[in-house]
Amino acid sequence: MSEINLSSAVRSSLSSLQSTANLLSSTQERLATGNRVNSALDDPTAFFTATALNDRA
Repeated sequence: MSEINLSSAVRSSLSSLQSTANLLSSTQERLATGNRVNSALDDPTAFFTATALNDRA
């Protein structure tokens, strides 16, 4: 298998693109569901507070 060498500038650009793609995915999920917190991974404190309040209602 051949090896591909990437310069540090290319690695930095790829990392930036990956970070932007992750942020875009998160934003699209928020827009699609209408919720700021969709899972415990988004904001654990807010998620469990909202879950507790929903259980009381």
